[in-house]
Amino acid sequence: MNPLELASRYVVPSVMRRLVEILVEEHGLSRVEVARRTGLSPAAVTRYLKGERGSALDVRSIGELDGMIRELAREGASGSASAPRLQAKVAGVAAHAMAKGYFCGFHAELDPRFGPATCSACREVFRPSTSA
Repeated sequence: MNPLELASRYVVPSVMRRLVEILVEEHGLSRVEVARRTGLSPAAVTRYLKGERGSALDVRSIGELDGMIRELAREGASGSASAPRLQAKVAGVAAHAMAKGYFCGFHAELDPRFGPATCSACREVFRPSTSA
């Protein structure tokens, strides 16, 4: 599984799930309101909350990522970020996680060719660009 597949199939949904959880459980938003603010469907919000989507990775256990997601939740709850902006920031958190190699072990479980001891594919693909 290449790094982009890993990010889109597992990391982005796990980040989104955590965002949805925080918006509902800590900010008290309804599922419909979370859907409106994030650009998700109400059914997708329900699937995230039930753990039917985005449950492969526990991003809350990585303090740095959880902090980044909590900041997104504050923006989403306050209405200071539009749905497209929140979606872009979710992707940014996922890219950051990939660049840091947080899920190399999980990647190796899915595809042993990408073992953390010998592979830097995710860190290379998702490293910050030095050109402006």
